[in-house]
Amino acid sequence: MFRRVFCLMPLAPFVVSARSVFAQNKKGICLIVPFPPGGGGDRLARANLERLAKKLEESVWVANRPGAGGSIGAGIVATSVNDGKTLGYVTNGIMAVNPYLYKNKILDPENDLIPVGQISRIGLVLALNPRAIKGVTDYKSLVEYATEHPNKVDFASSGVGTSSHLAGLYFAKEQGIKLHHIPHAGGASAILEVLSGRIPIMIDVLPNVLPHVKKGALKALAVTTDRRIEALPNAPTLKEFGLKNLELYAWDGLVLPKGTNQNILRKYSQAFASLAQDEEARKAIENMGAEPVFSDSEQFGRFIKTEIPKWRSLVEQIGVPNH
Repeated sequence: MFRRVFCLMPLAPFVVSARSVFAQNKKGICLIVPFPPGGGGDRLARANLERLAKKLEESVWVANRPGAGGSIGAGIVATSVNDGKTLGYVTNGIMAVNPYLYKNKILDPENDLIPVGQISRIGLVLALNPRAIKGVTDYKSLVEYATEHPNKVDFASSGVGTSSHLAGLYFAKEQGIKLHHIPHAGGASAILEVLSGRIPIMIDVLPNVLPHVKKGALKALAVTTDRRIEALPNAPTLKEFGLKNLELYAWDGLVLPKGTNQNILRKYSQAFASLAQDEEARKAIENMGAEPVFSDSEQFGRFIKTEIPKWRSLVEQIGVPNH
């Protein structure tokens, strides 16, 4: 089977040059999205930017800075001038996984970043290209094939330590099968490999998978949520297949650099949380297959603290090699 491997870029050069990256454009607010354009995270980050910009009464432009499961972009945010002109998009991977995954910790998200608000929580989908492996067309046949061919079934992820990576490892562990992981530089490139049939499966966030399932290009075998997802009513939960311990949600939100003035933080937090009352803002998230949250800074901060132990434990349980 053809295998394509995507290497991770080093962190340090990007972080050192963080201030110079944005010196060329100081107009408006820059939102750093630490993933490539076109993926589920990128689309969720952009979903309500115009509405947020109106509430802040400033323009907002996006800079995609992918790499190392989001740590490169988050590092740029952390080292940016804390004048309220640089905003960051973060995920559970950045805030609760990467600190326990990488040996060289140039970013301490709990201390280097300030929560603004949670955007959404997102179910994950085990998606299959039914044309990739002859005879593998559903959950049962996938598990049977993987059992008979250990480490011969590839699964794609959007990068080492991302939700799609951890979910894939956890699924394999709980199901008692051995899969071969192929990381990519973001969800968009990973899903392309699955769509092409070069990689048969991926467990990814619903916004990344849903459009391709609707078109019939991929088949949703199962979801990682506690109940079936409304957008995919025919996809059972993994609990229904007997994996009682496997319930995962990805989540995302916005942050500011450490040391940001409290008045600036309050302005962002209030503007962002007010989106919860905007039906169009909620629909923009729901239409992508995610569940809108729009919490404020304090709520998001408390939520992150409750999530860190869970994801840290998951990293330890599945034994992800320290990078």
